[in-house]
Amino acid sequence: MADPASDAETIPDLLAAAEEHYRQGALEDAAGAYEAVLARDPDHLDALEWRGEIAVQRDDYETAADMLGRARRLRGDAAFAEYTNLGLALYELGRARDAVDALVRAVARDGGDLVSHSNLGKALYEYHQKVDAEDAGRIAADWLARFPDNPDARHIGAAVSGRAKPPVADSAYVADVFDDYAPNFEEKIAELSYQAPDLLAALLAEREPAPDGSLAVLDAGCGTGLAGARLKPYAARLDGVDLSPKMLTKAAEKGIYDSLEQAELISFLSEPQRMEGDGRYDLIAAADVLCYFGALDGAFVAFSHALKPGGRLLFTVERLAEDDAAGGYRLDASGRYKHGLGYLEETLDAAGLDVLRLRRDVLRYEYGEPVAGVAVLAVKRA
Repeated sequence: MADPASDAETIPDLLAAAEEHYRQGALEDAAGAYEAVLARDPDHLDALEWRGEIAVQRDDYETAADMLGRARRLRGDAAFAEYTNLGLALYELGRARDAVDALVRAVARDGGDLVSHSNLGKALYEYHQKVDAEDAGRIAADWLARFPDNPDARHIGAAVSGRAKPPVADSAYVADVFDDYAPNFEEKIAELSYQAPDLLAALLAEREPAPDGSLAVLDAGCGTGLAGARLKPYAARLDGVDLSPKMLTKAAEKGIYDSLEQAELISFLSEPQRMEGDGRYDLIAAADVLCYFGALDGAFVAFSHALKPGGRLLFTVERLAEDDAAGGYRLDASGRYKHGLGYLEETLDAAGLDVLRLRRDVLRYEYGEPVAGVAVLAVKRA
């Protein structure tokens, strides 16, 4: 960090030094210069806001919330412009209601700010789960009404408010969610005791011959490659497809895929070369992917067309309680869909797929509660 400022340095000198440090990417030195300004003038608005910005970039959310909160009080709500960073800091500190307030103001100031919309969706879900579901639903409904063309509002606004039931998650929303998670995705899901890839691997091992590296395999919604690592021993060729370019970058680092493609899943499976003849794949796996589809008929038909006769489909979904299964699926406040078992079996059958094995299990834990799921192995009829 920069040495403490001498008395000879003026506040304009310190601000100029801070700006240059920031421009050079020397965030610690820039932070030190702004702190020197604040030591002389604790209410210096530019220094407070820039010190808060730097704190967000360094994941120092306590400092960010302190600096930006002080700036907000000094400027007043109408003039304060740093609601995006303040909202993120408050969300990361677990202050869900305050985060929602800041992020609602952020999107009101700039309806095109996709980062603020994305963070508002996350904060609203946490507020719904941990604080006040009814108030979260009201705010989400208003968000959806005001920004019906924004993918986050259209999906999470619908999910938290319960005011709409889109048949599938918006592709732009899903890509944004997983781009955001990509840098530390595997660490985060490990904290949730994430089980989907292991459940699918166990199901495959129970019903299929020992892997001999002879199959054409697709990892559908491959993410960072967690399921792909379990599929690789079966594969003469292993392809991966995902919406998120940042997740695909992580998957490529594993060095296990013969090809990786960024695409929407049904569009990928519906390309002519994957629809011709008797299909391309012996095995398609979709670990924790179909939870972003409500209506599954289109997905199952696409899977069926891309499979060879006798080919296997392996997937997980979140499970809807049987007494709540009317309509076949439900959009949860999380933004993920839950499915009834009867709906799964009927839709698979209509697509020419027979269930070989269906296992109820826990997919992961969320807010300390188990997320009930089901792992399924199905076969395409000859």
